[in-house]
Amino acid sequence: MKITSFVLKNEIGDRVEILNFGARIMKWSTLIDQENRNIILGYEHLDDYFEDSFYMGAVVGPYANRIGNAETSILDTRINLDPNQAPHHLHGGHQNLSNQIWTGVEKSSNSITLKCKLEDGLSGYPGNRVFSVNYHLSDESCLTIKIQAQTDKTSIIGPTSHPYFNLAGFGNQHLGHKLQIFSEQYTKLDSMAIPTGEVVSVLETKLDYRQTRQLEAPEDKDRLDHNFIHSSSLSEQQAILTSPDDKLSLAVSSNYPGLQVYTGNYLSDSFEPQSGICLEPQFYPDSPSHTAFPYQHTNPETLFEKVIKYQLLK
Repeated sequence: MKITSFVLKNEIGDRVEILNFGARIMKWSTLIDQENRNIILGYEHLDDYFEDSFYMGAVVGPYANRIGNAETSILDTRINLDPNQAPHHLHGGHQNLSNQIWTGVEKSSNSITLKCKLEDGLSGYPGNRVFSVNYHLSDESCLTIKIQAQTDKTSIIGPTSHPYFNLAGFGNQHLGHKLQIFSEQYTKLDSMAIPTGEVVSVLETKLDYRQTRQLEAPEDKDRLDHNFIHSSSLSEQQAILTSPDDKLSLAVSSNYPGLQVYTGNYLSDSFEPQSGICLEPQFYPDSPSHTAFPYQHTNPETLFEKVIKYQLLK
């Protein structure tokens, strides 16, 4: 199947480009002082996405984030997953959703729906699964992402979108951005970035972003790769990111219970470290192995559906 891109437009000058390889957000251009500003990191050439190791703009999964030791269980049956970040499992393994060519099934000027099928046992996940993602760009500069999935066996499902935002414009560092995270708790991690099972307060820690903070470099204070706890309400903002020039903000909301905030610490090659920031609504990392975390397996009788909203504010 051919790799191709689709363009979404609204009435106020926004332009979003979607790639069928990985159902990726390639670009999002918006008008600032009558000039186009692309706020999404991406490659110059389409073929470069085939070598991408950063999940650049992609839908990732079947399960986003890490699963410890690449193993978990479903109904007392042990499930061994692809240890692609050995010894752990990250973003669905080597054959995850970001490495699939999706089929465009519905398209309008401001909306596109793509579908992807994954076979039973791929990367260790049970069930023949069908994923769909709908991108809708409103005239109010809101990009809504609706992700759905169905399976013929009980399975581990929890994908998300993985764009790297730079509100200063692609090519500039994200340092100088201002970030506010509307969360009082986060999941504590071990040295391998796997949750310990504890949910702890951000109070008096470097992860307290309840008040707006400017992202800075010293002492790794703002090098983030953490999951923050939220209410699973689409009507409540999870975080707001503001450009260094204060001319553009991005608010994220979702019915997912967690928000992974990642400041691009490990970007390299075509991208400078910390040149973009990910705001990824999702289940908590390693949730299938923690009964106290808000997560349920998806069974054949259930339609999985989650919604992510990225709202530009000028």
